[in-house]
Amino acid sequence: MLKTESKKLVRRPITTTICADKILCRDDLVDDEIFLKKYLTFSNGKKQALLSRLPLDNILNGFFQRNNGRFDLVEDPVRREMVDHAKEMIRSGHRPALYVYKNINSDSDAKFIAPDDSDVYLAYKELGIHKVPVVILETSADLVESAFQVRHQFFHEENLGGFICSTMPLPEKCEYYSLLGKKEFTDDDSKFEHLQSTIDALTGRLKNFNGAYSAGIHYHQTLFSVLYRLSENIQAIRLLIKNSFYYQAVALLRSVYEISLDFYVDWLAPEQVGFWLQTHSAVDRRGFDAALILASRSDNTKRNKVWAESMRYCYDFLNNVSNKAQMSPLGRSFYDTVYTFTSEVIHQDFNMTEIYAIRMENPEHRSFDAQAITTLVRCVDMIAGKVYLRIHQDIGTADDVV
Repeated sequence: MLKTESKKLVRRPITTTICADKILCRDDLVDDEIFLKKYLTFSNGKKQALLSRLPLDNILNGFFQRNNGRFDLVEDPVRREMVDHAKEMIRSGHRPALYVYKNINSDSDAKFIAPDDSDVYLAYKELGIHKVPVVILETSADLVESAFQVRHQFFHEENLGGFICSTMPLPEKCEYYSLLGKKEFTDDDSKFEHLQSTIDALTGRLKNFNGAYSAGIHYHQTLFSVLYRLSENIQAIRLLIKNSFYYQAVALLRSVYEISLDFYVDWLAPEQVGFWLQTHSAVDRRGFDAALILASRSDNTKRNKVWAESMRYCYDFLNNVSNKAQMSPLGRSFYDTVYTFTSEVIHQDFNMTEIYAIRMENPEHRSFDAQAITTLVRCVDMIAGKVYLRIHQDIGTADDVV
């Protein structure tokens, strides 16, 4: 197992508990009764909410208030210092979620409204972030990305906290975002070279967008790691193919694919899922169960069991590649394609034995055909495109996608 020297690299925002009567509210705000009702229903554990991403263009800042048969738009007064602070936090690796619900005004084009996060909304807008993390205070919604369901778990009157409890994968789509597009390339290596150079350019943009506010590991460092490893793997595939190690190049496809799966679930809800990805990679199941026992804050066995089961959901979800594949925009069928395509290479089954046995009599025999290389290029392009598009739209460069 790889180990890091620093023990402070934890992908989780620092939180604390504050008594409600210690929180002072501004007196220049108008309450949204619909939002308040939905938020209390969620925080009291009566209904779940959805963690996902939505285009900022689909969200209206503020809320509608009924007034004599018409809807009046109410927006919080802008606090410039808070907007600037939110921008600094976002540039430093935070992605605070907007709390939204379905728009009640059918005459408005926006599908959702965000009544309580004006400062963060404006920060995202000014930075040019295209799709933003959201907590949708609905049990179902018209989603453009997959979603996690989150719910507050209660034991009698005690609120044990909000936990991810289920998933809502989007139906599979036939189309995908291609970095190669319809461009003309001289050979397969030039295609891989284009993919690699495009990823490398995005890595540079990410470094330029990143601020210097956060200490320790954070979301942008995770994105950098994803892009860097993706570029490395593509470069390795190129080198292997140039030296006729075709099967070894195919074996790297699974690594590229699984990197993209972890990226996507993290991208959906960075403030919630990143910590679980880190925990899953650092602690095995036995160690995780032991940590839950040590962290139990009650002598009530039943209460501890309910809490532990809620904590285990994310850990167990991340343990299954198939679970993450169903959440991915490329869907379960692409997972089947990748694993079928790579399994024979990674595992020395009889088919591979037969292929290599022929070389005993005919060292010049070439069993890896051009169609297989075409499949490899297409799969890498689909994976790289999925990652590229979402990172590109998440670092303030949403208006100039290649």
